[in-house]
Amino acid sequence: MADNSESNTTPGLQHVATGAGLSLHSARSGIFARGRRDAASAAANAHYAQAAALYNAGSFAEAAASFALAAGDGHAESQYLLSTLYDQGKGVPQDDAQAAHWERKAAEQAHAYAQANLSFRYYAAGDYAEAFAWCQRAAYSQLAWAQYNLGLMYRKGEGVAQSDVEAAHWYRLAAHQNFPEAQQKLADLYYFGQGVARSYTEAAAWYRKAAEHGNAEAQFQLGYLYAIGQGVEPDYTQSRHWTRQAALQGHEQAVRELRRRQYRDP
Repeated sequence: MADNSESNTTPGLQHVATGAGLSLHSARSGIFARGRRDAASAAANAHYAQAAALYNAGSFAEAAASFALAAGDGHAESQYLLSTLYDQGKGVPQDDAQAAHWERKAAEQAHAYAQANLSFRYYAAGDYAEAFAWCQRAAYSQLAWAQYNLGLMYRKGEGVAQSDVEAAHWYRLAAHQNFPEAQQKLADLYYFGQGVARSYTEAAAWYRKAAEHGNAEAQFQLGYLYAIGQGVEPDYTQSRHWTRQAALQGHEQAVRELRRRQYRDP
C-alpha cells in the first residue's frame, strides 16, 4: 500500500456548522472541516421563521436579533444558529464566549450539531475527555460527522482508550451514511487488518466508495491497488484514472506518481 500513515492522513476531527435551509458557515479552520446541517427545526417558533427569512434575504443583523429572541425562548435550533453567527461575526460582533454559550444551550437540549461543535471546542482546548463525551452524544444521534469523529478519537486514543475495533465500528456507521472520509479510513483498517479481519477486497470496495465521493486519498489508494492488483484485478487504465483524479485535487503523492510514469501514458 502507498504511504498512508495515520499522522499524515488524520488531521483531526470534523466541524459541522450550517443551518437548516440557510447557508451559515463557521469561520473556524484548522482541525475541523465544514459540513452541512440537514435536519429541520425541532419545534416551530415564529421568531425562528422570521430569522430564517431575514437571513436568506441578506438582512443578517435583523436575522441575528430574531434568532436571539427565539434562542431566549429556548428554541434549540435558534440557539445553535445564533452560536454560528457569533462564531463567524455575521450580523453580530464576533464573540467566542457568546458562541460557546448558545452552542452549549443547544447541546444540552440534545441538538446533535451543537453537541458536535461543542466537542470541537473541548478538542481544540486539549480537553479530549469532554470532547469525546459530547462527540459520543452526537454520534448516538446518528450524525455521520460525529460518528466519524468518534472513530478518529478511538483510533488515536484521545479521550478514550485506544481501540481499532471501536474505531472500525464508528467509521462503518458513518461510511454507511456515505461519509467519504469514514469510508476511506475504514478501507485503511481493512487493508492493514486493524480492528477488522484483513481483506484487500473490502479495502478496495470502501476505497472505491470514498473515491467516487471525491476523497482524494481514497482515489490515490484505489489507483495503487489497481496498479498492483490487490483486492481488484490489475488494470493500468483504472490505476491511471484514479491516480489522475487524486492529482487533480492536489494530492502530492498522486502528482508525483503521474510524473514518475508519465512516459507510459498516451
